[in-house]
Amino acid sequence: MTARPEVLERKLAALQRFLEDLAAFGPLPHEERIRQHYAIERLLQLLCEAAADIGLQILRHETGEGAGSYREIFQRLRERAELPVQLAEGLMEACAMRNVLTHLYDTIDTDRVAAAVDPALDLYRRYLAWVVARMRLS
Repeated sequence: MTARPEVLERKLAALQRFLEDLAAFGPLPHEERIRQHYAIERLLQLLCEAAADIGLQILRHETGEGAGSYREIFQRLRERAELPVQLAEGLMEACAMRNVLTHLYDTIDTDRVAAAVDPALDLYRRYLAWVVARMRLS
């Protein structure tokens, strides 16, 4: 299966929109972020899913390969598409948090969710910049 440019463009637009939405929580004090944790949780989930979908499109385009999990997508991007190690590890960790949020494996730590806003903004902005630079090269 090959990548489709229109899918990649749509996913990139979604990632940018989710980043903008999450950025609105950036200036809020920690206590307000805790009160808004459901919205933040959802945005963290959507960011992970969009990032993984984009990564899968890149893998399909550049290697013809797919991947079976979010972790595998970012591992393969690191190994086959020169995604920086620190960025790949951050994305794997962020998506592991997404799995906890989505599947409710444990009790949700609202402090952790509130504290995740700034690191997530940094992480996904760096990923977006990497993807855009990568697209210019291909």
